[in-house]
Parts: sequence; C-alpha cells; structure tokens
Amino acid sequence: MLHLDILSAFVICGAASCVAAAMLALVRPDERHLREGLRICSAAFLVLGVSLFQAVFGVDAPDSVSAQAMLVGSSLGVGLFAWGLARLDAVRVRPALALGLLAAVVLVHAIAAQQGGWAQSHAFLATMTALSLLAVAALKRAILRPDHVAERVLGLAMLLFAASWVLRAVLTLRYDSPLLTHHIHAPANVAPVFAIFYGVMPIFLATVVLNVINARLTARLERLALTDELTGVTTRRALRDLAPSVIAAARGAGAEVAVLMVDIDHFKQVNDRLGHLSGDDVLRVVARTLRAQVRPDALVTRYGGEEFALVVPVGDLAAARHVAERLRLAVAGQPVSTGSGALAVTVSVGLALLGASESIDAAVQRADEALYRAKRGGRDRVETSIEVAA
Repeated sequence: MLHLDILSAFVICGAASCVAAAMLALVRPDERHLREGLRICSAAFLVLGVSLFQAVFGVDAPDSVSAQAMLVGSSLGVGLFAWGLARLDAVRVRPALALGLLAAVVLVHAIAAQQGGWAQSHAFLATMTALSLLAVAALKRAILRPDHVAERVLGLAMLLFAASWVLRAVLTLRYDSPLLTHHIHAPANVAPVFAIFYGVMPIFLATVVLNVINARLTARLERLALTDELTGVTTRRALRDLAPSVIAAARGAGAEVAVLMVDIDHFKQVNDRLGHLSGDDVLRVVARTLRAQVRPDALVTRYGGEEFALVVPVGDLAAARHVAERLRLAVAGQPVSTGSGALAVTVSVGLALLGASESIDAAVQRADEALYRAKRGGRDRVETSIEVAA
C-alpha cells in the first residue's frame, strides 16, 4: 500500500506551482492573446503555489485559517487558469466577468466557512468541479479539433483533471468518517494517488502550455513564410511546397493541371508615374481578382515582383484557355483606385498544361516562355505553350 503524507504532497505541489509560474512568466510571445493568456496562467500558478506552500508551516484543523487558505487559493488558481486557457485560444473574456466569477468563489467559501468544516469542504468540491469543467470548456476547440499533439495532450490533461474532481465529489458523498485536514475524503489507498496527481500537474501543465505556444508560433512562422505579406496570396516558396498536393488531388479526381504565369502590363510605369504605394494597390487588387476567379483548390502565388504563378485543376486544355481568358478579362474589368483616380490595369498570361511526368519547374518554364510571347505580341493577351510535355 502507498503511504504518503498528503499535506507534504500539497507543499510540493505548491513549490511546483511557483516554478510553473516562473516558467510561463519568462515567455513573451508577440500575439496579444497569447501574451495575456500566459500572464493569467502564470498568475494562476502563483496563487495556487502560495496557497499550498504555506502548508509547510502546518495545518492545525480542517477549518483552520491555513486550511481555508488552501481551499480558497486552489479554487482561485483553477479559476484563473480557466481564464488564461480561454485567452490562449483567443476567446475574449471580459475582465469584469472573470473577476466577478472569482469574487463569487471567494464569497461562497466565506459563507461556507460560517457553517463549519463540512460545508466548507462541500463548497470547495463544488467550486473546483465547476471551475475545472469551465477550464475544459475553454479548451473546447483544442479538444474537438486540435491543431497539433500538444493541444490534444493539454485537452486530455484538463479532461482528466476535471474527472478527478467529479470522482472526488462522488467519493466525498459516500464518505462517512470524520472530516480530514487535507479534505481528500477517499479510501486510504486512493487519497495518496490524488495527492501525487495534483503534485505533478502544475509542472506538467506548464510544460504542455509552453509546447502549445511553441507549436502555434512555429505554425505562424510557417504561414508567414508561405504567405506574401503585401498581397495575401502564397509565396514562390509555397509553389514548390504546396503544388504537389494540388497536383495529386487533381490527378486523383481525373483532372488535368494548368500552370499559368500572369504578368501585370507596364507595371514599372505605374511605379514611376504614380509611386510605389499605387503600385502596391495594383498588386493587391490583381492578386485579389485572380484569387476570386479560380476554384478554391487552386494555388495562387506571387512568383516575383509583378508576376503571379497559378496552378489550377482543369478538365482539359480548352478549359485551361477559358480560365486564362477569364483571368485576363476580370483584371481588365477591375480598375484600381489610386490617389490620381481610377487606373485601368491589364495582364498578359502564359499557359502550359502540366505533363503526366513533368515537374512543376518545367511547366512553369514553359508557361513563362508563353508569357514572354504574350508580352512580345502586344500584351493583354493569352499565349499557350506550343511544346508538348511528356
């Protein structure tokens, strides 16, 4: 049988919570909601840590001041942690609402303290069960649709934490012995398991939260690397990274794949005559127009400067030519507002149908050669690659 001084375990849990608070306080992500969430979670661990660590000075009785500090502090810590988890997931929680809930927790404990030890113990169980379930609700998206393993682990950990309080509530209702100082009213061989579980949770949760933050920041950096900041379409790097999946999906559906190179006509003159801000406006409008004219599974990339590359699933070459003409006409029919008035913009388009075993780079090269012919042929036109790919 496992023998453990449960109050000593609480002291260890308090120390671990203080370490967890320090771990989270050292991280300063750029996103406001992540920064606020970490700050609140750090405060949660600090409140929990101080309230539990003070047990090192001794707890005289179940309804002593030290015992009350442990119960109230634990409830406030879990309540703060639920708030912090919500902010980490970008859920807006009004501070007045969160602080009002925490004040209600303190009030419930204060009223229960006037009724005696058992009332206070029941109030503690009720608030901790409710607050742990609230923490689970804050992680609803991470539990149901986790973006990565760290989110899944965090969600499962909080589900297990909430389940422990539901189990403790059931065990307390069935308990028929005297009130215990540590308020874990469970069979002698089960109570230490709860103590160990709560002892390791602070460090475990802090570590998982940091892994969640790291995974989200990594995903954000990957998105930034694959997204052109000015136009919002993907970057040239994304053409190589994402095109294979677009091609595989199209081939799996029995479709062909068209590669189009689109170049804005006389773009240098726009920059020279109207300035680079107007040139940026032109790039944004053209990118938005191109994106609106192709199917959702198509890839639209800013290839460089005023040139865009598109990978579009199509039925056949005739359908690809139709898409290219639609893009050309859509851009021509969408004047760009500048400080000097509306500006008419046209594009030239080079088209190549991807061969069965052709690389994306080779198809881009053929489409680029077709684009060059369109530019030489007077611009505002579509040219198709005259080569036949293998």
